[in-house]
Amino acid sequence: MARPHTPLLSEARILDAVRRLAIDGDFTLAQLARELDVRVSSIYHHVPSKAAIVHLLRRDWITRLRTELGDSLGRDRLTRIVRSYAGFAGEIPALVPSLITEPLHDDELRWLYEELAETLHGLGVPDERLLPLIGSIDAIVIGAAFDLLAPPFQAGEVSAETHPRLTAALATAPEDVDRRAHLFATLDDLIAGLLRGFPAAAESAGPEGPEELERSAG
Repeated sequence: MARPHTPLLSEARILDAVRRLAIDGDFTLAQLARELDVRVSSIYHHVPSKAAIVHLLRRDWITRLRTELGDSLGRDRLTRIVRSYAGFAGEIPALVPSLITEPLHDDELRWLYEELAETLHGLGVPDERLLPLIGSIDAIVIGAAFDLLAPPFQAGEVSAETHPRLTAALATAPEDVDRRAHLFATLDDLIAGLLRGFPAAAESAGPEGPEELERSAG
């Protein structure tokens, strides 16, 4: 009798399963194995640890980012980097702690920060301001990803009498709204705020409508 067909375990299958698990909470390699219907030992043949998984996820994202950037320049290039970064972190909020504790030891991560530094420098940001601005971008993206793990405000938990502004704000959005949409809707404003005071950055800013934001968020 023929043996039942089992899909070969591959890096792509592992990363797809990781994204499914990491969207809602943390997981173990044993849970990952169950998701893939394989033994834990099979996973170890491909990835020895969560740190290795994070490395592969980041490598996969940065490979895509390089293509997405194309020949873009200036403010457009910075916006593409930040939006892509936010999309990547928002896919795997449970792994964000591993993202921020990884040492700067792989070529992909060094490339990312050099690209940010070079792009910001081209927008007129002096060398002594590069690290603070890069740190602020990290804080915005990582903080937004962490927020995805927190339970959202519910309209029923506040009172119009004692929390009028919060009640009014909650009334403007469905309770099941994806908080990633909130982040992408304000990313341009956040970037503009970070670059305030650098004339070259203001000159390079171009108008972008909500359609472009929707494409980036997706």
